[in-house]
Amino acid sequence: MELATFTYTAKLIVQIGLIIISREEIEDEVGPGTPVTETTSENIEQVRLLIDDDPYTRIEEVQEQTGLTNGIIHRIITDHLKLKKITADYIPKDLTDFQRAEQVGICKQNLTKF
Repeated sequence: MELATFTYTAKLIVQIGLIIISREEIEDEVGPGTPVTETTSENIEQVRLLIDDDPYTRIEEVQEQTGLTNGIIHRIITDHLKLKKITADYIPKDLTDFQRAEQVGICKQNLTKF
């Protein structure tokens, strides 16, 4: 019994060694997932225009109009356009100095009321 296990293990080690030795190319192979070429500047601009036209748009609607996948659209919205979803519309993640000052002013007014 032990001999069979040893033979099987040796055979497996030889196969793994041959796989490692047979790979001579050092370039990356095409992996699973959406290609990076889907996040082109044209696609980013197209998604930005759709959201600017209607901030209440859904990802499914953007998908239908652009033909891009859900993951690509999400990556464009969050990573490239720096937007996040609050309630039903997209707003910028980072506020400008004016917007920040306006928020502080509104908060101070609310504090004086109560």
